[in-house]
Amino acid sequence: MPTLTEKRNAAGDRYAAAVVELRAAFTDLSALDRLCRAPSFGPPPEVVPLRHPTFAPDVSGSFVDDIPAAIAAHSI
Repeated sequence: MPTLTEKRNAAGDRYAAAVVELRAAFTDLSALDRLCRAPSFGPPPEVVPLRHPTFAPDVSGSFVDDIPAAIAAHSI
C-alpha cells in the first residue's frame, strides 16, 4: 500500500502535467478559435493561482503568451 507521501507525489505529478496540458490546450483552442473566427474565451486565467510550491513552482507568464506562435503553426 502506498504511503501518504507516495500518494502526494503521484498527485503532484498529475497536477504538474495537468497544468502543462491546460495551458497547451488553451493556447491551441484560442489560436484555432481566432483562425476560425469562432467565439472564444474571455480574459485568460491567472497563472499564479495554479502555482504549487513543490509541483508547479515555475508557472508564470500569461496563457496568451504562446497564442501568436500557435496561430502561425496552425496557419501552415
